[in-house]
Parts: sequence; structure tokens; C-alpha cells
Amino acid sequence: MELRVTGLDGPVEVVRDRLGVPHCRAVSEHDAFFAQGFVHAADRLWQLDYDRRRGLGRSAEYVGSAGVPGDTLYRRLDLAPGARRDLAALSAAARNMLTAYAAGVNAWLATGERASGQPSSPLPPEFAAVGLAPEPWEPWHSLVVYRVRHLTMGSAAAKLWRAVVAEALGPAVARQMVTRGAGAQIAIVPPGKPYDGPVPSWVGLDDGGSNNWALAGGRTASGLPLLAGDPHRPLEMPNVYIQGHVACPEWDVLGLSIPGVPGFPHFGHNDRVAWCITHAMADDQDLYRVTPDGQGRRTATIGVRGAEPVRIGVRDCARGPVVADELALAWVATAEPNTGFDALPAMLRARSVDGLFDTMRSWVEPANNLLAADTNGSIGYLTRGRVPIRSRPEAAWGPVPAADPAYGWRGFVAFADMPRLQDPDGGFLFSANNRILAADDGPYLSLDTAAPWRARRIVDTIGGLAEEAATVDDMAALHRDVVSLPARRLTRLLSDWRPLAGWDGQLTADSTAAAAYSVLRRELALLLLERAGLAAFVTHPWNRLLPGVRAESVVWRVAGDHLEAGDESLLGGWSWHRALTEAVRRAERAWAGEPWGELHATRQRHPLGRAGFDPPSVPYGGDMDTVQASSYLPVEGLHTASGSVARYAFDLADWDRSGWVVPLGASGAPGTAHVIDQQEAWRTGRLLAAPYSDRAVQAAAQERLTLLPG
Repeated sequence: MELRVTGLDGPVEVVRDRLGVPHCRAVSEHDAFFAQGFVHAADRLWQLDYDRRRGLGRSAEYVGSAGVPGDTLYRRLDLAPGARRDLAALSAAARNMLTAYAAGVNAWLATGERASGQPSSPLPPEFAAVGLAPEPWEPWHSLVVYRVRHLTMGSAAAKLWRAVVAEALGPAVARQMVTRGAGAQIAIVPPGKPYDGPVPSWVGLDDGGSNNWALAGGRTASGLPLLAGDPHRPLEMPNVYIQGHVACPEWDVLGLSIPGVPGFPHFGHNDRVAWCITHAMADDQDLYRVTPDGQGRRTATIGVRGAEPVRIGVRDCARGPVVADELALAWVATAEPNTGFDALPAMLRARSVDGLFDTMRSWVEPANNLLAADTNGSIGYLTRGRVPIRSRPEAAWGPVPAADPAYGWRGFVAFADMPRLQDPDGGFLFSANNRILAADDGPYLSLDTAAPWRARRIVDTIGGLAEEAATVDDMAALHRDVVSLPARRLTRLLSDWRPLAGWDGQLTADSTAAAAYSVLRRELALLLLERAGLAAFVTHPWNRLLPGVRAESVVWRVAGDHLEAGDESLLGGWSWHRALTEAVRRAERAWAGEPWGELHATRQRHPLGRAGFDPPSVPYGGDMDTVQASSYLPVEGLHTASGSVARYAFDLADWDRSGWVVPLGASGAPGTAHVIDQQEAWRTGRLLAAPYSDRAVQAAAQERLTLLPG
């Protein structure tokens, strides 16, 4: 099929493979980004438009009153002026990328009916459901969408948690409570080395965070590196990431991108270099207590579908926007002109690990653990991103006075001082949101880390692989690892409880022992909330200030740590024996003998909440402590709230041997062919083909479209 569109330099071939993944080949870089915008709109138009509306504080126009809290936050953040400012500050290459991408989105809006081959409207069914149509895409909208996807990954969540604990228990008790776990962490640099310093809270990323690892050629069957991993985020409909392949004379890249954002900022490879990230958990946000005066106040009106508009107060201060309760947020992404997107077109041309890392000098947010490998056999690690330098450490712990100039930022950690390592002696690199540096002599990056169990399991598993033997299949096996190290520890303490007798700590979907352990774990966390006087977590306004923040979900971290140490200070006069006995009693009442996968089934929900838009639930294994990370929130049930939103394994000896998979599918439109066709492979931990060479792409071709200059 051929289609003429306005704005192209030359023809673009779009080949869709068996999964519906588009492979686009263009005659220029402009046309490549144009094509990426075109296929993103074709596959995820609703998602592009919805995320843009979220960032502009307009989602309630689609979803009704349920969108008002999020819209209130984003109206107060007021991302649009900053995004326009940042667009003007970007390099010509980055502006051209964003402009071409926007032109591609708008070309789909203008010609989608012909491209779909259908006589009816090409718009996804969501637009008919709300009775609205998408607005044209502008280049700065991509910056807004990217901010929406990363606001809650900042350090403000941990600071809110510590503030709520201090309010409930007092500062002294709170500080002691959140500084346990010193000896459990292992570092990224050097890989796997123990870290013996204090770890404040393990608060971050109770959705399980993300994993990645790189194996040097001396550890692989091919003699060249393998690069693999998986990010973990809330499971959504549609999925946050989209697969794609875009090529032009300047570069040829296959990877995963964010609908609404050009390039491949997180996961991908060209013909020479592969890259991937996890969240570095850097301290990139500060919270400031501001006085309740009337300076800078104004009002905003939120349109609400099916209800009256809502008027809210909006206020700015010198520290940043006031987000709630006289609390202002300073964020590196918005504090000053952000030129992070300058890295996006540059990284696609990288020819080596060194070359890729050098393109990251402009990167701002979020701070990432960036792993890379190249066809010369090199593997490397870099912490990329902008981290503030603070004069006083109190700002790292919680909200601080806005009026005191001592709590300002003194610039940012220099790129040259960011942790970096290439070709380590052990032949592997990894990250799992764990401690970055084993020594405390580097720059201050963060107080917080994820719990160490995924990191330990990854290192142990890689260490157990035979030298010169690892393959993509071994990487997929590590993706689906469901061994819980905390479960094995707790099982030893409860070996006489019949449901756990003989259990090996694997949270497989068909395991009743895994279900018993998880129900017990939930009941123990809820019991600790009661006994410690922390029940206010569930209703405290700060615990719902940022979307996705659920401070009570970290209580298990505290419970497990105190249990391991024999510390009964949070049990309100009870012993751990009594607490465990009571938790077992409650678990036996709450659990009817179902296997873990039934209790922990997925529950993706479309934002509109309409019949026919939600995908079917599937049973799922693992939990927040397993490599196959899948979290739940104790006060909301045991279903999978967050999990792997992509898996990948790149084979640098033969790109066509690489594999990937996403939850649901490539398409985001309910009822289409590729909306859930990857779900079974995702559920069972299989990787699907990721064809890269022209030979492999043509062999996998199922549909063809040629875009011609119109």
C-alpha cells in the first residue's frame, strides 16, 4: 500500500512484522523521526493524547472527576512554559528531531483514514467514547509527556515518607527506624562489592524497580557481549513502552521508546552499540516548606467531563511550584533550562561505548544507571543525569524551610565526577536500583536505594553461569527468576507452619506456599502499621500527593529489617513471637488456599474504565523482591500493580538472535490484532524475535506501507 503525506524528503518504507512492530526505513534523518511520529500515532494515538493532557492538567476532560487530583498537581506544576523554554534552549539537531516527530504525528491525524484502509474514522475508539478529538501535536508536547512519565521517579517520594514517619513517631525514632539495613547492600561499582555504610530507608520503588546486566565476551557463547534487563513500572493499558525500529543513512536503531517521545532514550541498539538503563534513585528533587501568604497566588479552572468545572488555587515561589499544603517542589527537570534531549539524536549515531557515554553530557533527568556494550567487545557503566550539590544535608532527608538560603543548590555534580566503569575484571556489570558506589568517597548522589535482594540474586546467578557459555536463553531465564531471598529467611523462622513446610522460596504462579507467604507478609505489614501507630500513612495527604506514591507499601521493608535484627521497638510492647503468631492467625483467616498466581493476577485498567477497553487478567508470579519483580500494595490487595513493562536481551554477535517482549502488545487500540498478542509470552517469561537485519525484517514481514512525499 502507498500513501502520500506532506512533509517528507523522500519515500519511507514501513514493514510490520508478526507482532505488528513497525520497521521504518527512511532516506533522511528528518524522515526517520517523521516516520516514528507517524507510527506512534498509528499505534498509540490515544496514549499520546492522554499523556499530553495529563501533563497539561486536562485529563479530567476525558476521564471525569477521577482525573481532578492529578490535574490539580500538574496545573500547579505548570509544565507548559518550561517545556517551551526548553525547546528554545535545545540544539538545532534536537529541535529538528522534535519538529519532524510532531509533523509525523500530525500527518497521521491528517491521513489516518486512508492509511487505515477503513471507510470509517481511524481514530481509536476512546475518542468516540469521550466525544472529543485529538488536537494537533506541537514539538514541545514531547517534553511534557516525558516529564509526566518521570515526575514520580524523583526523590520527593522518599522525603515525604520520612516526613510522615517523623510526624507519627518523632524525629529521633524516625531517623533510627530508617537507617537500618547497613550491611545488606551490594554495589554497582565495583560490581557486587559489599557496601557497609548506612542505607536510610529502602523506600524507593516498591514496584520492584528495574534490572539490567551486561556480560563480556569471555562469559558468552558467542565471544561478544550480551546486554539484557527489564524495567518495572505500573502495569497500564496501554503499556508505557512501545517497540520500534527506525533507520536512515545516519543510523539504524531498534529499541523501545515512549509514545509521544522521539528517539530511543532508554533501551535500544544500532549496528555497533546497545544500551539500557535502570533508575539510579538519585536525589534530584527537594521539598520546601513555604509560608501561607498570598504572594504569587492565582486560580485555574479544570474542565471535568460530566461534571461542573473545578477551580483550584495555584501558587509559585522562588524555590519552585507549590504543590500542596504550603509545600514547594524543586526538580532538576524544571528548575532551569533543560537540554537533556540534546542527547537523543546524538546517541543514535554512537559507534562505541565511549562514544555513547560522551553523548550523555547534556542528560538531565531522570538520573539513570546506563549500561552499554559494543561490537568491539567493550561493556560499560555510567551514572547519567543531573544531581544537585547541596550545602546542608537536611534537604536530603525531608522538607526544609524555603526562606533559608542555606538550603539552596550550589550547582550540580560534574559529568566527569559521575561514577563510570568499563570492562571490569569480573566480566560483568549490573544494576538493580541498588547502591551505586561501594565506597563513600565519591559525590553525594542519594540516600535511598531499593532493597538489595534482586541485586544479590542477579549477581549470584551470573556468577553461577558457566564461563564462555551464556546465551540469550540464559538471559531470559534470569528475567523470569522468582526466587525470593527474604521469603527463604522468613520460612526458616516459620518452618513449623504447614503451608510453608519444605518450600524453596520460589514465588511461582502455581505455588500455594508462595500464596501463603505473601498473605502472611501482607498481614504482618498491616499489623506493624497498627502496632507502631503508623496507620495514618494510609490517609495522610502527603502519602497521595504524588501519583503512584504509596508510603505504606514500604512498611514490609521496615518489618523485615526489624524482624531480622530482633528489634521490637515498633511493636507497641509486643514481641516478634506474638506478632508472628497473630499474623499467621490473620493469614489463615484471609487465605482460602488459592495459588499465588490467582491472588497475584494482573489487573491492567484503561483510564476510561469502560467495558471492553480493559485487557483480560492473567495469573502471574514473583513479587517485589524477585528478579521477575511484580509488586502489590498491602492495603489494596495482592494483585500485580507493577511489573515488567518490557524485557530485552541484545546479542552483539548477531543482532537477529536478540529477543524482547512487552506486556499486552504493540498496539494500544482495544480490539485490534496486536493489542494483547504478546501477553502470554510476557506472562511465561519468553522472549520473542526482534528482527534487525533487512533479511530478517523482510522474512518476518506481514504488512507493508510506503509513505511518499505528497
